[in-house]
Amino acid sequence: MEKTMSRRSKIRLYAFGAAVLAVLLTYAISGSVRAARMERQVRLSSERALCELDTYLSNIHTDLKKGAYANTPTMLGSMATGLLRESTGAKSSLSVLPLTDVRLNNIYKFLSQIGDFVNALDKKVEAGETISDKEREQLFSLLKFSQTLSEDVSNMRQQLFDGYLSFDNAESTLADDGQTASLTSDMESAEQSLTEYPSLIYDGPFSDHINQMESELLKNAAEVTKEQAREKAAKFLGLPLDKVSFLYEENDATAAYCFAGGDDQSIAVTKRGGYLLYMLSSRFAGEAKLQYEDARRYASEFLEKNGFNDMTESYYTISDGVCTINFAYQDGVYICYPDLIKVSVSLEDGAILSADCRGYMMNHKARSAPANMLTTVEAQKNVSPLLTVMDTQPAVIPTESKGEKFTYEFHCKNKDGEELLVYIDVQTGLEDDILLLLYSDDGVLTK
Repeated sequence: MEKTMSRRSKIRLYAFGAAVLAVLLTYAISGSVRAARMERQVRLSSERALCELDTYLSNIHTDLKKGAYANTPTMLGSMATGLLRESTGAKSSLSVLPLTDVRLNNIYKFLSQIGDFVNALDKKVEAGETISDKEREQLFSLLKFSQTLSEDVSNMRQQLFDGYLSFDNAESTLADDGQTASLTSDMESAEQSLTEYPSLIYDGPFSDHINQMESELLKNAAEVTKEQAREKAAKFLGLPLDKVSFLYEENDATAAYCFAGGDDQSIAVTKRGGYLLYMLSSRFAGEAKLQYEDARRYASEFLEKNGFNDMTESYYTISDGVCTINFAYQDGVYICYPDLIKVSVSLEDGAILSADCRGYMMNHKARSAPANMLTTVEAQKNVSPLLTVMDTQPAVIPTESKGEKFTYEFHCKNKDGEELLVYIDVQTGLEDDILLLLYSDDGVLTK
């Protein structure tokens, strides 16, 4: 006999359904409210970022105009500080804008270089040199491009206030008279206005010459075939040839063939010269049974066996049973820090877990010490009297612009027993860098 639902059950079912529907509607409405609130917050954040970007760019233009006529370290230093602050703020504001599909390489390059370039000029004047006519021309060129970019962004800000600017990628009508504008298209136009932006070569980390650098060691070396590189990879890894297989090619400044070795190793061999570029093992180190001196010996033997001679260890760290040691090339009396190789050794059994030779490949070359060098006694006069010099050695150190300088490295100690490295230029006697030596159970580092 077919059962029928009682009237009371039907009422209960309807009530329950209505309650569920009410809950769902409540969630839907609250979700819509939250979404609308979130959308409004994003829009307000984008509007604020555009207004701040306009202000930063206006200040950059003003500072550049002053910098173009400045001629003393005090004024240039003030301009450089302001430009670095304003350009950092501008990049931060730019990153907030909804421009995920827009490439702004020229704008970011401009913002990275302006403060850095003026700062390089400031250091030059501070060292007693003068700003060249070409550098003056570059400053005025920067001034022109800053004005163009500032005017473009200022127009966007005005369009926003007038109700014509959309933050959507697709243009949409925002005003009754049909006038429209899109942040995406406007910013792309601003990017295009910087296509003729000049190359700037100077002593700074954003100088254009850095992307144009090539290795002197590699450019003069003979090319090797993929199969020859594979044979070298097998030799570096100590594996039979059939255990090494090709993976892919790298075609940057240190072009290389990349291979897999065994089950847990990868290695790259340069296309020119067939040098070891880097190798890496994914195996874990077990319980540490060796000390730093053991690791240093294994790492040194590995480098010598693979053609890296006259390497001197400097700093090291120990972590999770692995000791990673920095080696620098010793060119006679000079230690050449740019020629860097990092080797990681398992403290369980002395196995080489990784080796990164890219610093060495990019920087190793024949060097000649400059003429008219100061003696160590003359250079030491510029070391702070608050420090006690314990040791001195000639050293080549890298600069921010990927160049290098000949210096004297003074190993010092302060009154509290802390150790420092002070680098004095061998020609000018000026301090080039100061590093703090940090000793711990986990190694020796600099800061």
